[in-house]
Amino acid sequence: MKAIIIDDEVRARRILKTLLTEHCPQINIVGEAENVPDAVQLIHRENPDIVFSDIEMPEYSGFELLKFITNIDFALIFVTAYQEYAIRAFEVSAVDYLLKPIDVELLKKAVEKVEKRFQATGKLENNQKIEALRENLKGEYITRFALPMADGLMFVDADDIMYLIAEGSYTQIIFTDKKRVLVTKKIKYFEENLLHPCFFRSHRSYIVNLNKISQYIRTGNYIVMDDGFKVSLARERKDEFMKIYQG
Repeated sequence: MKAIIIDDEVRARRILKTLLTEHCPQINIVGEAENVPDAVQLIHRENPDIVFSDIEMPEYSGFELLKFITNIDFALIFVTAYQEYAIRAFEVSAVDYLLKPIDVELLKKAVEKVEKRFQATGKLENNQKIEALRENLKGEYITRFALPMADGLMFVDADDIMYLIAEGSYTQIIFTDKKRVLVTKKIKYFEENLLHPCFFRSHRSYIVNLNKISQYIRTGNYIVMDDGFKVSLARERKDEFMKIYQG
């Protein structure tokens, strides 16, 4: 597979090139660029299969690469020094990334993942992933998610989710328009990644959007959602729930 490396630091490009040459024999590096304008010309000329791009660069960031290329028919792997919250944003947006300093095993896995994705679907990139990532990096909270579906990914806004129901190794998501989607992730995944103050784990089987609650019924200790669905409130979660509403 043909690859291009984009990074404003010569040393960073040299390190990644060496790692790819030594550990990923399926990769053929056809060019390097130190900024986005040069990278755009290189991409049009070489038609790569994979582009490894830094994010923080002078003048234009790695994200802005997509402003200049309308047809993204290559895999885009960001190589970044971002930490913690931002990494969560990459994960929930389903965007491929590598952390600096680059771990060899993770680099090999990233390349193999691209190979498998291309062999399975014949496609290498999805602009919606990058748009979701842009949104999630704008503010303090995760706002847009890539949900893994049987036939690909579904991109949703956090505010459109009303509540989630655990169903074994799956999670059923109910949206404000009453649409229901079954996702191949356990509810714990969403508890860890729905990093937005409007979501609350009311029970081991439920996560609710606090903005979509119609009422709380003390007798029986349950929550009524906007669509009339009754959600259990675990006893050990009651105090925290009441503190949120009374605060």
